[in-house]
Amino acid sequence: MTKPAIFVTIVNHLAADIAAEPDAVWADIIDTFAEARQWQADGYVIERIDEPAAVLSGYRMQLEQDGDAADRRIVHITERDDTERRLSLFVEFLSVPNDVLVYATYHAREAPGGVHYTIDCHTRMGIEPPAEGSRTAVATAIDGLKSHFEAHLTGYLERVKARLEPA
Repeated sequence: MTKPAIFVTIVNHLAADIAAEPDAVWADIIDTFAEARQWQADGYVIERIDEPAAVLSGYRMQLEQDGDAADRRIVHITERDDTERRLSLFVEFLSVPNDVLVYATYHAREAPGGVHYTIDCHTRMGIEPPAEGSRTAVATAIDGLKSHFEAHLTGYLERVKARLEPA
């Protein structure tokens, strides 16, 4: 497969109000993304990065299936503000052919009744040029990807809400 000829950026902004203590939501964000514990529970091998480029921290993660690396990523923590409860990261997906790079910020803001949890995500990736090659065709492709990513992130927020809100 040749490299895609068009690189696009897909932007997703999502939020959920969660009836939980702000520190509990923040701890969940750190546990999931900075400490990678959820990835380990899902079967990923996590290797901490010890190099100058990982100023705040980072890790390599790999999931193997049938002896092959099915999913490989490099994660760099680019911002961690414990006071504001905000974590930003950069992820390079190594096992997909479309040069996928993701910049994401997870923010747990105190709100009446709990937390307003926001995710801001910018995904840069290559796509195959649409047959007709028009801006409209590219915009349609971006909209489809945006909907796909939004469904994934919405599912994540729903799982966090279900896990952290009292029954």
